Amino acid sequence: MAKYKNPMKISKRLLNLIFALIAAIIMLVISLTKPNQAMAPENLQPSTTYNLQSTTLFFAGDIMLSRNVARKIYTANDFTLPFQKVADVIKKADIAFANLESPFNNQGDHSIEGSLVFNADPKSVEGLSTVGFDLLSTANNHSFDQGKTGIDFTTAWLASHGVLSIGSGNNCHDGIIIQKKQLKFGFLAYSYAAHNDGGEKPDPLVCDWNDSIQVLTDIEKLKPQVDWLIISAHMGTEYQREPDEKNKILAHAAIDAGADLFIGHHPHWIQSVEQYHGKWIFYSLGNFVFDQMWSQDTKEGLTLLVTYGSSNHPRGEDRASNRGSNPGQIPAFAGMGGIEIKKIELRPVIIEDYCCPRWADPDETAAILKKINLTSPILIDKN
Repeated sequence: MAKYKNPMKISKRLLNLIFALIAAIIMLVISLTKPNQAMAPENLQPSTTYNLQSTTLFFAGDIMLSRNVARKIYTANDFTLPFQKVADVIKKADIAFANLESPFNNQGDHSIEGSLVFNADPKSVEGLSTVGFDLLSTANNHSFDQGKTGIDFTTAWLASHGVLSIGSGNNCHDGIIIQKKQLKFGFLAYSYAAHNDGGEKPDPLVCDWNDSIQVLTDIEKLKPQVDWLIISAHMGTEYQREPDEKNKILAHAAIDAGADLFIGHHPHWIQSVEQYHGKWIFYSLGNFVFDQMWSQDTKEGLTLLVTYGSSNHPRGEDRASNRGSNPGQIPAFAGMGGIEIKKIELRPVIIEDYCCPRWADPDETAAILKKINLTSPILIDKN
């Protein structure tokens, strides 16, 4: 006798998609009903000059300093080892950002081969600080690998070495503002999961990417205080080239709510790049420092150099021209202060010896970018 599927049993994937659609509609409706709050906040102090100095931000994907990476560090007796071949570019950036996949803990074994519970040696913070990372997301599915103590210790340890963290802790929804060369850049970071459990159990100590209303609230709170708002999200399906539909919808909703740039990571592969309503979405930058040497795709990562400068538009002019169907929102060419992205350069890396990224050569760069349907490492160049 033929068996028929029960139409009342909706798959988990479909439920997630339906939830994301509803959340996106709610976010859009709320954002469109509060145009004055986004455009004329009382506490906004935007830049009044159009001759801004060029400001460059560096973005990378997942950094994991445990397991085989830690073993290679110990063998070399050099905690800066993972970053030595890429330090030149990172140090030159005005702000450098990545996702720290492994919490620090001053107890336990840091180099257990094959372990899915990450535990970074506190001494390895030397590499992060020496190379010049300014800000790291600590919101990911490994945030609780060393428990709540690990979250608190990691945040404090990074801060004591001059590196800010975002996305986990008691005040994870407040965001971070970094001012460089007259410009204020705001950062918010989220994860699809707080625990290493497939996303089953959220936790208030890790900003939840699936909580769309809270994401909107965070964006609306931080947006008026900055010239440019950047969202980082640890999300997506592992080992896939294209983003799933749910996370595309959520990324679009974040842009509609006022985000100016979207940086994704978690899939361990680089994923496609999209320009949505004039704003850039990088769904996954892939690995940056990792030990997944078992495939070419997991050995490849993408980094970005995003350069900002004065907009050609007078401040406030043509506010909705680049916003597609969202008149009344912040213009795509600026975060309130008359700035725009002048250049985006993609710098692929190839990870070697279970630990250490190096810059891809021109042929390797072309091959890596072809996987996401790009033909040039320069996405924008208005200089």
